[in-house]
Amino acid sequence: MIHLQQLKTSLEEYKVLICFSGQFSQGIVEQLCEFIKGQLSEGEVTKYNPMQVISIFVEQAQNIINYNLANVRHRDYDQFLESSIVTIGKTAEGFFVTSGNIMDKQDLNPLVEKIQFLNSLGSVELKQHYKEVMRRDSLGINERGAGLGLIQMARKAKSPLEYMNYSINDQLTYFQVNVNC
Repeated sequence: MIHLQQLKTSLEEYKVLICFSGQFSQGIVEQLCEFIKGQLSEGEVTKYNPMQVISIFVEQAQNIINYNLANVRHRDYDQFLESSIVTIGKTAEGFFVTSGNIMDKQDLNPLVEKIQFLNSLGSVELKQHYKEVMRRDSLGINERGAGLGLIQMARKAKSPLEYMNYSINDQLTYFQVNVNC
């Protein structure tokens, strides 16, 4: 049996305000947005912009949904669905939004390269890159996966995007990304 007090203590230690784990859908994301808006509009957190946090939450959840949809025929699809988690927590300077999910190792390097590239850009360069990707997207020549969402997160973040992964087996890895906002 799970020891809920230990789980609660861990969440408090990391200052996690909201945590959702399981299968994401558009409906669940919408419901969570309403809940998050209510939670972030109360008390001392009202001095922060809850829409900034919600926007990053939506981008992370949408990236997970899109990844899972693109891999619906993958032999580990059920694991992908069940591994998804997004947390929102408090920092001294604002908030963090962290998400994680299982992914195929062949998809890891392109994703890490995108994040490293975005982390190397300044705010003006990020804005220009966003416009270029939007233009390519409108022409139908954009590459698949984690494009505009990552750029939007990088543009809204107070610091470079943080990420980590750890191997599950020869074919799968667990990947997580953190955005300080």
